Amino acid sequence: MTRYLLCTFCVSLLAICFALGAKADDASAQTHVAAAQAAVSPAVANPDQPFQVFQAFFKQWCAPPKQLPDVVRQENRRIPTSREEWYQPPVRMFDQLYFIGTKGTGVYAISSPDGIAMIDTNFEWDAKDLVAELKDFGLDPQQNLKYIIVTHGHDDRYWGAKSLQETYPKAHVIMSAADWDVVAKDNSPESVKPKRDMVATDGQKLKMGDVTITMYITPGHTPGTISLIIAGLTNKQSKHPDDARHVASVWGGVDINLGRAGVQYYPDGQTMMKTYIASTKRFKELNEKAGVDTILSTTLGHINMNERMQAWRTMNGAPGVTPEMAGKLANEPDPFVSKDAVERYYTILENCYEAQLAWRMDP
Repeated sequence: MTRYLLCTFCVSLLAICFALGAKADDASAQTHVAAAQAAVSPAVANPDQPFQVFQAFFKQWCAPPKQLPDVVRQENRRIPTSREEWYQPPVRMFDQLYFIGTKGTGVYAISSPDGIAMIDTNFEWDAKDLVAELKDFGLDPQQNLKYIIVTHGHDDRYWGAKSLQETYPKAHVIMSAADWDVVAKDNSPESVKPKRDMVATDGQKLKMGDVTITMYITPGHTPGTISLIIAGLTNKQSKHPDDARHVASVWGGVDINLGRAGVQYYPDGQTMMKTYIASTKRFKELNEKAGVDTILSTTLGHINMNERMQAWRTMNGAPGVTPEMAGKLANEPDPFVSKDAVERYYTILENCYEAQLAWRMDP
């Protein structure tokens, strides 16, 4: 009887400890959720720039995980889409920086007297069309495309790289060593896998005229995700010029992945989230030191990029924009430039990742 009572007491005690631990983890998560929520909106609201509010981004990444433990995602094969489904007009964001992506995916290019660098490729069925958009700005990719930086080894980033290697033989494809290995192992068709080329190292710089692209290895989204700081951008040739030298950053990948396309990246969810957090903290500090004032997103919805580009098109009198429409935004700030937005974006990211770790902690 005594032994039975002792066992019952121990089971009850373990249940209490488990419940207390779970409550403590959730309390820690909610503390970080509150810190992220506080960064969603600018201190002073601007009704003409609603895209500076990161509510959707916050709600997506500060929500408790739907499934635990984390599992490797086994993607279905991507199905080619028609041009009308993915196309949106390219945008000259700065004198040297161009958006050439799709309705949902951020693909960018940097032009200089030293050549053109492309950031990500999207898929094999649209990559060549995206590069061809540079001709709209008088640029010649056939002669000048020099680098193709792949931020991470996922289908929407690298599947177009092989076709670009074949079309533009002067261009070097750059990935981290870890992600070249991911690409070699994943279950994507061999027909889309690029030939192994340049290997990015942490802190490596590409000098493109007056613009310097610095690549940092930020494990998280993949084991070798590359995040970028692009310094020396200018805005003298738009209808809303300034005399500043701007610095942009690209966080290489937000989504939480234990693994994808048949490749497991991390042994468990806790290790995964600790990796994300360490990379985010480091890159946030690098942004602060570099004076970053512009965010570029690999996934456009994360920073309301489509709305920002539409505002810029309107301010600069794009086709179909009336003088009255342009005049309404004539005195508005540049929609891409905001140190406050940069700070809030990385604050949300860091705290949502911290909350995700807390939800994955064993009580």
